[in-house]
Amino acid sequence: MVKQRDISIDIVKFLAVFLIINSADIMYAKFSSLATGGAIGDALFLFCSGYTLFWTGTKRFDNWYKRRISRIYPSVVACLGIAIIFGYEYIDKLTYIKIGGGEFVIAIMTYYILLYVVQRYCMKHFKWVVAMAVVITLVAYWFFPYKYETSIKGIYGITTLFRWIPYFGMMLMGAWIGLKVKNGVMNVKTRWTDGLLLLVCIGVFYGVQLLSRRYAVIAPWQIVTLPFLAGVVYYIWKLCNAQCLRRIYENKFCNKAIMLIGGLCLESYLIQRYLFTNALNWIFPLNLPIITAYILLMAYVCRCVARVFSQTFRTEEYEWGKVFSLT
Repeated sequence: MVKQRDISIDIVKFLAVFLIINSADIMYAKFSSLATGGAIGDALFLFCSGYTLFWTGTKRFDNWYKRRISRIYPSVVACLGIAIIFGYEYIDKLTYIKIGGGEFVIAIMTYYILLYVVQRYCMKHFKWVVAMAVVITLVAYWFFPYKYETSIKGIYGITTLFRWIPYFGMMLMGAWIGLKVKNGVMNVKTRWTDGLLLLVCIGVFYGVQLLSRRYAVIAPWQIVTLPFLAGVVYYIWKLCNAQCLRRIYENKFCNKAIMLIGGLCLESYLIQRYLFTNALNWIFPLNLPIITAYILLMAYVCRCVARVFSQTFRTEEYEWGKVFSLT
């Protein structure tokens, strides 16, 4: 029997796209404090990446990892190639990190290796895996200087590498919850209290960061935002299972929009750093929807090129319908 599509993940990815784009302070000029949501968007993306990861049995690692590569790196190659063609990137300035897809993609590919080990050898001791992840996060936070970060993005900003340690926990949480849902162990029922708890988690998550910017003595306590970030992700996912959103999703137009934009989550993340600009800040806030639309358009172009690239090595004939499909 074919499993019904989990629409909550489509909606979560749809939201993640806009949160990640919104985090670019270059587009906000004097209102840079409004450029937020990047950490939540990243966490949502990782949650979705892990959600279906444990749905299939463990295969040989090389074949399992090859499938992960074939899903991500055609888009990496396509986005980098388009950036070079349009003059956003220069070949002589390429680094191994850029070629690898940037820190975010490299982190995901590393997480895949760790999650394969978890699925293959540690499922019976999952609580110990979580405990180890927590201990490693706390140790890294204690011994490295990230806890003193007082910038507007705090410990989640691009100036620190610490965020990639706890972000693994977001992907791990997605894999575990996805497995529970698949096996019917977790009964997802949305309640009004989920919305209230989401607001509390968001308030604490941003409140501690705001205080740490104003009072340096608060900065070392930013570590307490991590469980609340996990709470934000969890309750957003729960709310995305609500019947009202299901009805919106089932609307023909809304379904196409959610599927299209949510399906461009990876490509929009990869291409957006080349497209952010302050050239239109003089028409703020109209510049925001214009740049967002341009990013989504270029992300779609990148996905089409990625599909051509992928089909070149996997199929005998090009399936142009699939190349240009909106879903």
